[in-house]
Amino acid sequence: MRTQIEADLLLQNLMLVAEAMGLGAWIHASVSPPVLLGDPKFKGQFGPMLGFDFVTPPFKPADLLRWMVPLPKYANLRANPVGLKVNGEQLIKCKCPPYYGSMAEAVDEVVRLKFGSGGVYQDHATFGRIYKDDYGERYLKEAPGYRDEVIACARDICTYIHETHGRFPAHVDAIHVPGVWIQVHHPDQAYYDRFFRDGLTDAHRAHDALWH
Repeated sequence: MRTQIEADLLLQNLMLVAEAMGLGAWIHASVSPPVLLGDPKFKGQFGPMLGFDFVTPPFKPADLLRWMVPLPKYANLRANPVGLKVNGEQLIKCKCPPYYGSMAEAVDEVVRLKFGSGGVYQDHATFGRIYKDDYGERYLKEAPGYRDEVIACARDICTYIHETHGRFPAHVDAIHVPGVWIQVHHPDQAYYDRFFRDGLTDAHRAHDALWH
């Protein structure tokens, strides 16, 4: 539930943006996220839906106590969405197996993307465009690469989680999909004029002229 709060706040902000643009918007519940992504335990009933890639960790006797998984045939209770491939192209790829041979490799890839050749923190030109004066260079100097022992610690922790629980992360899905959505639309001005007093704002009435 805690992971839902940020999504709810973002949707509230989008509602305010829609209102300012003269659009209608409402927040509503969605299809259950596992069903929507194509969780293997729901495919038989609902089909592949969005067709995300899932990893189902192998059953271990300890799962009975850890996760309340009673038998190996129910191992897909802990299926984990990790990626999305469309027409042969990998659009989403989480930093975990099966896309990497090990969690150690995944950690090394994160470090490379941040501090390696062509990494985010090697892009002085971009930081120069973001910050005024020499603040971009100062920022990069204050964000040095990780020490070797920090990287080694991250490798060990991530490896332990994956080897112990058969998936990464252990307790939450690698791809989080909130169970709420926002729908944005053009209000039916004739409807509101017929049935409501002050049902539309000036922004609603001026939307077409300002945005189309």
